Amino acid sequence: MPVLPSTENSLLVRTSFVDANAWADALSVVLTENEDGFRAYVEVVDDNAWEDADWEQVRRAALATGGHAVVLFIVDSAALEPDYPVLVVDLGDLSHEPFRCVASELWGVDNNLNIANMDWEEFADMAESDGVFRGFA
Repeated sequence: MPVLPSTENSLLVRTSFVDANAWADALSVVLTENEDGFRAYVEVVDDNAWEDADWEQVRRAALATGGHAVVLFIVDSAALEPDYPVLVVDLGDLSHEPFRCVASELWGVDNNLNIANMDWEEFADMAESDGVFRGFA
């Protein structure tokens, strides 16, 4: 596996290269500020060396960087579907199972987990029955 960059921002790693338009749309949604001016602060990794890597491989590589945020985001083939349900992986507590978050709400997960304003469970427990967090209603 290739090396991931060391950054204090969350990594957003692309692992599916089947649909360039869906990737561009998902990335645009992730990087766009919401109506209150919040956005996800991510370091985008768009390197086809990561094609088809599973989340555990990406997590191991992220942890090996030494310097990293507490959360990792993966855009796999499932994340290229409508609403772009990005895979969210905890780098702080390896016992936590990943969940998915729609791209438009990724800012909240990124911002709140990285400043320890909220806990993993507050997001993971609000994921719907399909395992996707769609925001707090």
